[in-house]
Amino acid sequence: MKCKIAFIGNNREIIERFSSDDLAFLISVYENPFEIVKNIDDIDLVMYQENENDDNRLIINGLMKVILANRKVIFVIGSKQKASYYIQSGVHDVYDKNVNPEIILKRYHFISTHYDRLSENKKEEIKLYKLPRWKRTFDIVFAGAVLLFLSPIFIIIALAISIESKGKVYYAAPRIGTGYQVFGFLKFRSMYQDADKRVDELMKKNQYQVQNQSVESTEGKADGYEKLSGMGPVLIHDDGFISEDKVKEQKAVKRENAFFKMANDPRITKVGRILRNTSIDELPQFINVLKGDMSIVGNRPLPLYEAELLTTDQWAKRFLAPAGITGLWQVTKRGGANVMSADERKQLDIEYAENYSFWYDVKILLKTIPAMLQHENV
Repeated sequence: MKCKIAFIGNNREIIERFSSDDLAFLISVYENPFEIVKNIDDIDLVMYQENENDDNRLIINGLMKVILANRKVIFVIGSKQKASYYIQSGVHDVYDKNVNPEIILKRYHFISTHYDRLSENKKEEIKLYKLPRWKRTFDIVFAGAVLLFLSPIFIIIALAISIESKGKVYYAAPRIGTGYQVFGFLKFRSMYQDADKRVDELMKKNQYQVQNQSVESTEGKADGYEKLSGMGPVLIHDDGFISEDKVKEQKAVKRENAFFKMANDPRITKVGRILRNTSIDELPQFINVLKGDMSIVGNRPLPLYEAELLTTDQWAKRFLAPAGITGLWQVTKRGGANVMSADERKQLDIEYAENYSFWYDVKILLKTIPAMLQHENV
């Protein structure tokens, strides 16, 4: 069944683009915005073209009452400068005049499928996270005691790392914590100092390496905005503009090429292998706790590329909780390979963000030790 569009505007280029018989649209054009009221039952999607001669805000406010009451989807074709206002008014999305019909169709289906959930999120007031005093006090006391007790072991580990290979005894990996804040996630160094160079050498010998001619032939050769704007979102590249689809294609190839199987990874030092197998390399994170970057219990801080994928309304709430050394999903459904999906982990993160308390933290801490004993190769 085709998506029935009520297009409010007079841009012939947009109308013709959405009128192709090959597309899953039936488009009707309205010059008067409020004419759609009498035909609202036969409309799936309203597309409102911003008009310089009209009071767009007044029109949108009037339309939204009808749209929301009848559970319809509305997009605005307009300027980025006013996009925030439209979104705050309840509009589901804002696009420029060169938007690709396929993007509109995908977005429409997504919003229709999750209409109630998205409507709840719009009404929900998102509060900035502030660490409770009891939690910060507990973090300082607990982390301080652990670091004091383990300080002799820290010295021995630091000496062992320094003796085997040159470089710092620790490294700070960028991670995303509370409120999408970036911080240096501390670990004992378990690889040689030139590990990145070794990766490049190993990738050339990687039996799983994916070759993608289309990516190789276009990488570093970005086109002009005009040429790409009709293909969907356009991003800024080092050499100009590049389509978002092309960037995703390049990232997919890199992710595939990042997987390589070796019995003995030559990047990892002998000391580092022991540290990793015993999770001792994670101990410097108690310093992160003292600094205030993390908490003892919370949601695991994520690498940048993972956090980038969790900016939707559905998952962003997990970043309203503190970043933690241990957390709810780490002590749930342990003991079997691949027993927990990524969505389950994210849902548990949201559950913790909504329900954490002192006794909930204590309960998770008590479950952490037996969970650590159930070693998994993940």
